[in-house]
Amino acid sequence: MAKIIIVEDDKTIAEIYKQKLEEGGHTVEVAEDVSAVAAITVAKPNLVILDIIMPKINGLDILREIKANAQTASIPVLLLTNVAEDASVAKGLEYGAYGYLLKSETTPDQILPRVARTLEESSPPTP
Repeated sequence: MAKIIIVEDDKTIAEIYKQKLEEGGHTVEVAEDVSAVAAITVAKPNLVILDIIMPKINGLDILREIKANAQTASIPVLLLTNVAEDASVAKGLEYGAYGYLLKSETTPDQILPRVARTLEESSPPTP
């Protein structure tokens, strides 16, 4: 189905989402914060799931780099966050994120429908 890159510093969360997305037929790669932009540029995934708060590079900085690059600007990005209505979420949406997922409210079973909806809504219409 779709090629997805997860950028998440919590290996457990990344592995849970990766497994669930692969069960849904997607090809999934997990990237660390420091290598995320390069991985996204090379792989050109259909979707990026991006943690906001990471130890080395803030997810918002990664988002800005993705959206500033003509090769990756059109890739939809879903932000991962722990805090609803956080100023970081607002900034992420302003920087071009497609939407966000609250870690505390998104179960592994809920990720597939959200990803499917994002992919459907963000893909260009077929002629």
